[in-house]
Amino acid sequence: MRRARELAVCAAVAFAAVATVAVGAARAEADAAAPETPDPDAPTVTARADRAQAQVGDPIHVEVVAIAKASVPVNLPSTLELGPFSLLDRKDSEQALGDGRMRRVYTLTVAAYAPGEKTLPPIEVTYLGPHGDVRTARTAPVGVKIRSVIANEPEPALKDAAPPVTVMERNLWPAYLAGALVAAGLGALVTFLIVRRLRARRGARPGPPPRPAHEVAMEKLDRLGAYGFLENADNRPFYFAVSEVIREYLGARYAFDSLELTTDELMSELRRRAGRELLLSDVEGWLAGCDLVKFAKISPSAAEARGALESAIQIVTATRPVAAPVGGAALAGEAVHG
Repeated sequence: MRRARELAVCAAVAFAAVATVAVGAARAEADAAAPETPDPDAPTVTARADRAQAQVGDPIHVEVVAIAKASVPVNLPSTLELGPFSLLDRKDSEQALGDGRMRRVYTLTVAAYAPGEKTLPPIEVTYLGPHGDVRTARTAPVGVKIRSVIANEPEPALKDAAPPVTVMERNLWPAYLAGALVAAGLGALVTFLIVRRLRARRGARPGPPPRPAHEVAMEKLDRLGAYGFLENADNRPFYFAVSEVIREYLGARYAFDSLELTTDELMSELRRRAGRELLLSDVEGWLAGCDLVKFAKISPSAAEARGALESAIQIVTATRPVAAPVGGAALAGEAVHG
């Protein structure tokens, strides 16, 4: 009896183990047969070619379109498995659809170099899941028929060399000769006009001598003084004008270009050219005062502006050339003096 009970217990344990294994296997088969739960973050990917037929080597543009949530990063890997096709170029673009989704377009330029019915394999697009794991979505395969360039030739072969063909040759010598004659005629005409103008210039009477620099300067200073001076007004423009008049006068009086020189450069030229004819310290002080008004943005009073004009007139008066006395007048003066 005891032996029979032990056998019965062993049989029950074995039966329970077999039943557990069977239930686990059935559950695994059920899980495998159950459809996979769709990923709500998975992008919708499609692929299409711009043509269904192409010749060997022709570029074919394939658009891979991925539409996903804007918050889901989507990427097309740099290395692609394209089967019988070779990748020639790639361009990426994206567009916000306005409903929280992003449309990404990957344009692939591919080509096949063997004729026949070719299939572009599914292209994988990667994206990040909610936990940062990398997931993939695939496009459907795309079929393209590749035709041979010489498919319509029953026995393709190179053509025989064509015989020489007579080609009309343009003779440009008449055009060259006509151009040379026209150039020679124009040269002769220009030479004639230049010679005639030179002859006319030789026979022309000399014009009047230029006006003395001090007369021009005094006329300009008188014109500036005629404008008058106003109290509580901006007299800086007057200083700009009177400074230009004196600078121009000094350059014309001592024969150098003075308008583009700084005050220091102008004084150096005056020391070299004028020597003792000019009281350089007064001129330098007057120019420094004008520079202070121009560059320090100081608005002088009417009395100061009038004083600057009087000093400018004194500079011109003191430096103008002294006319040589006429001979008769000098003799008369000597007689009176004697």
